[in-house]
Amino acid sequence: MTALYRPTVFIVDDVVQNIQIAATALRDEGFVVSFATSGAEALERIPIVQPDVILLDVMMPGMNGFEVCQQLKSNPNVAAIPVIFLTAINDADSIVRGFTTGGVDYVTKPFNSSELVSRVRTHATLATLQRLLTEKNTVLEDLMRSLESQVAQRTEALQAALRRQQNFSQMSAALIALINHEFRTPMTVIQSSVDMLRYAHQLYSAARDELCNSLQKRITENISIMQKHLDSIAMMIELHTALIHEQPQLASPAMIVRDVARYCADEYNRERSLQLTVDSLPEQAIILAENFRVALRTIIANAFCYSPPDSVVAVTGTADESSLTIIVDDEGPGIDPDEEQHLYSWFKRGRAHTAVGT
Repeated sequence: MTALYRPTVFIVDDVVQNIQIAATALRDEGFVVSFATSGAEALERIPIVQPDVILLDVMMPGMNGFEVCQQLKSNPNVAAIPVIFLTAINDADSIVRGFTTGGVDYVTKPFNSSELVSRVRTHATLATLQRLLTEKNTVLEDLMRSLESQVAQRTEALQAALRRQQNFSQMSAALIALINHEFRTPMTVIQSSVDMLRYAHQLYSAARDELCNSLQKRITENISIMQKHLDSIAMMIELHTALIHEQPQLASPAMIVRDVARYCADEYNRERSLQLTVDSLPEQAIILAENFRVALRTIIANAFCYSPPDSVVAVTGTADESSLTIIVDDEGPGIDPDEEQHLYSWFKRGRAHTAVGT
């Protein structure tokens, strides 16, 4: 759980004591908790609260959990929110029916607080990742629409626009292939781990704890892998957006280099490693400032990331009448000469090095 975002869990149960037990366990783990004591109240409040996960009791007077779930799934404003059913430990029919009506998981009552928190955290994380991926796709679609609009408006630059469109199409295809390839394995690992967690309660205590810890570690590691992919995609979209839309402007190359280099050094906790020489750069020049900033951030961050922690990263800037030159010198492993031809290919994976500096 991060300090920046606390997922909200909505508990629906007609037994107040059950709500209190679940809410205490979840709040202790950093979740925000809201609740309702009837199906009708839940249907009224959930669209307003917009929780990340819903814990829904099966057996309730009036409207039972299955009916509530069916109505939630028919409402497009809340249909995507994952529903975890709370059911009796020996009620296999309810478990099956819960999945049929749209539930993603179940917790048997009386529930174990650790198991409850683990399952809620897993589905809250998966829902967040799905939202992030949807947002990235929306940005990508906006970029495509923007490109199409520019081609229509700038007929005098048709050839240049066509080349940009071709490049963007290649990037889109590569991005789709990347998402399909890179996300499939961690998603499979996460799903299999979640499936295994459903049966953890059948084990004795020590084995159950060992299994849950192992599965939690697997899920966390694979979520981290997916987040790194999302960060890379976001960086690519940012750079491509700047490349397409930005116009030359008067800016300070020296200030940009200083700001970016210090930001990257701070990000990797290596302020003492930075050796910065930008006195020869002009204080004002007409440049594509955002392109310049993003390119610098990518290269300098890479130097800090892949060089030994105690080594120097030297950033030196020089200029002549028509150009700027920025040299980033580090003690990282470098690039295999055989792979240099792929430096400007979309999403080309290089060979991994066994250790920094090798």
